[in-house]
Amino acid sequence: MKYLFWSTLVLSTALHASPELAMYLPAEAAAKDALIQSPLLQQARARKQALGFRAQAIDAGSAEFSVRALQQRRSLNATGEHYGESSISLERPVRLWGKRGIDAELAQQTQALAEIEYADAVHEASRELLKHWFTYLRASTTHAHANHTLELAQTMHRLASVRLKHGEISQLDAQLALAELQRTQAAWHVSQADLKSAAAALQRRYPSLSLPELAHPQQTMVVDLPAALDNPSELQAEFLKTNHELNMLRIDAQRLRLQAQRIDRDRWPDPTLGIFSARERAGAEQVTGVSVAIALAGDARRYQGLAALAEAQAADDKVATLQRQLSAAFDATLAQYDQKRLAAAQWQLAAQAQTVAADKSRTAFTLGEHSMSEVLTIARMAHDHRLAADLMGLEVVELLTSVRLDLHQMWDFDD
Repeated sequence: MKYLFWSTLVLSTALHASPELAMYLPAEAAAKDALIQSPLLQQARARKQALGFRAQAIDAGSAEFSVRALQQRRSLNATGEHYGESSISLERPVRLWGKRGIDAELAQQTQALAEIEYADAVHEASRELLKHWFTYLRASTTHAHANHTLELAQTMHRLASVRLKHGEISQLDAQLALAELQRTQAAWHVSQADLKSAAAALQRRYPSLSLPELAHPQQTMVVDLPAALDNPSELQAEFLKTNHELNMLRIDAQRLRLQAQRIDRDRWPDPTLGIFSARERAGAEQVTGVSVAIALAGDARRYQGLAALAEAQAADDKVATLQRQLSAAFDATLAQYDQKRLAAAQWQLAAQAQTVAADKSRTAFTLGEHSMSEVLTIARMAHDHRLAADLMGLEVVELLTSVRLDLHQMWDFDD
């Protein structure tokens, strides 16, 4: 019985959807449903709604109508007459100096920020799901290897016990077989613990998502690996163009610059217009009119405008810094993918050669040509090589899904 090499399945060299890659991932509809139901995205939707309402408030403006009522009593000392008098006025500040237009643009940028923040939350939630998914796949693969090595150790122990009874091997060889069985049993328990831990982490976070099938040793051994990704510079340009975090900072920088302009316009205060009506001398006189009030701005408004402008410049600099960091990180991911793809191919070749050697060693042992120590050492190396090849292959697949996710060529659930 041979191992299924997870890492060696044929993958498409292009980044568009491929069934070979899809077999490693949950169904797209199931993944979307699991993400939408997650508390992280529920929180993100609430945040998006809050920013949407704030955008509407900015567009509507903060000016409010004020009603002012006055009740007074007039006394004439010369005649001793007394009159009841009252007045009422309605006032409201008026946005002038282009403030209404800036507020409308600021509202649009705030709404755009809400949209991109939600899209970034979806992207990060997708990345988190993939991380736990591949953690489970690695644990499943390791457990499958532990199962296989345990079966081989049990077979070797039974064979050693029979041959010891017939005096064909020494007591030392029998003890080595028993020790190997105990070692593989311990490794199996460790792999079982890791598998249960990975399953719990996945199921607790995404209860609606079904666990992937456990890896099983099979007689299939596919040797083709995905080719190197072409045009890395074009991929990086596309990545920087569509990166949510970077676009979020870009929008926020534009929003802060508009906010700085808005605060600077406050150096010209909005006039407060009003109408009023007064009843004097017990109604003998009626007075109506309009009123205008203008605040006299102080230095505080000018300094607030300068501070907002400096914050906008800091946001622009933050965009440039993040763009460099993301470029470096994306280059590193592409380099890791290319080199680990080559490493996986080398591990496959080594695993194939070592597996053949292990099979021949077991045959030689049955013929009395190899010692138990030699058989166990070669078998252990074969197991290590197979496991390393499979885990490296999974890492290559995970890197490819990370690139595709960052380029929005899979799981584009932003809407």
